[in-house]
Amino acid sequence: MIGGIVARHRITVVRAPVTEDRRGQDVRNWDAATRTDLDGWAIDAGDTADLKDGRAGSSASWTIRGPLDADVRSADRIVVLGVECDIDGAILRQPGPSPLTSHTIIRLTRVEG
Repeated sequence: MIGGIVARHRITVVRAPVTEDRRGQDVRNWDAATRTDLDGWAIDAGDTADLKDGRAGSSASWTIRGPLDADVRSADRIVVLGVECDIDGAILRQPGPSPLTSHTIIRLTRVEG
């Protein structure tokens, strides 16, 4: 796991249970989501961009790195620096030659507008 001053941040994992909507489709019930704090994360700012699909708004991204065994799933949302974000793509588990160099890598995206 990345240690020391680099991985000093706390993130919050937001996990919503799956429920069935009126049409019988499985959907996430974000109103019933649980929140779990996880310590030991490094946060790197990504990029920002204006939306290109005709809507007014913007997107922002971050990359976070934390413990290799972190209980995070691709369907979760992550709160980082007070901002709730979606996980963008797969969660990467990067084993290294020692626990100090082994970590989880997650790309986050927040779209507003």
